[in-house]
Amino acid sequence: MTPTDMKQPDTDTGNLTDGFHLIIDALKLNDINTIYNVPGIPITDLGRLAQGAGMRVLSFRHEQHAGYAASIAGYLTKKPGICLTVSAPGFLNGLTALANATTNCFPMILISGSSEREIVDLQQGDYEEMDQLAIAKPLCKAAYRVLHAEDIGIGVARAIRAAVSGRPGGVYLDLPANLMGQVMDAVEGEKTLVKVIDPAPASIPAPDAVDRALDVLKKAERPLIILGKGAAYAQADDVVKAFVEKS
Repeated sequence: MTPTDMKQPDTDTGNLTDGFHLIIDALKLNDINTIYNVPGIPITDLGRLAQGAGMRVLSFRHEQHAGYAASIAGYLTKKPGICLTVSAPGFLNGLTALANATTNCFPMILISGSSEREIVDLQQGDYEEMDQLAIAKPLCKAAYRVLHAEDIGIGVARAIRAAVSGRPGGVYLDLPANLMGQVMDAVEGEKTLVKVIDPAPASIPAPDAVDRALDVLKKAERPLIILGKGAAYAQADDVVKAFVEKS
């Protein structure tokens, strides 16, 4: 048998994708093209690959700064600002911005790398071992953890919808380090991605509630209008002005 007769191993990986690329593809599918981050293990390659995919990746000296920038971007654009941090200390540094976003109704998603669950849950001493999901839950609207590459699409979609629907706020998305290196078929991976349709549908008040409000206004002798952040978030300047002039 000659060397040319021997079957060569299949080294073509062009039809495969991994957790890194699925995260990027899921964000881009939902028109999110900017990431605010402090690079480091295990998310260094995620930021690098995001840049290679055409995303704008802005790096900061501290996670609080990245988080506040992401939350303000979310407030101004009505799309969740993405803050990307490393595990443990980086995650903890980003929590202040996450809590601030939740309190102030800024749509933001804090995405942090984390230790392997199989080791953390048994307290076997993984790198920067910490139950980040449990820590984040009291400080945000919702907190999710993705363990399998095929669930990245739905995880990102749920985080986006939670951040912008109803009363906007902060959401935490936990991505263990070994998730990013998971490999799957590229075609099947694309099928798992989810585009969120109308993530923040308008809520129409009940007709009787509108009638009661109009009745109160008609009977008011010295009405006082108090406008909150919701009016600013909705950029309702012209509507508010017209309402004031007609009242």
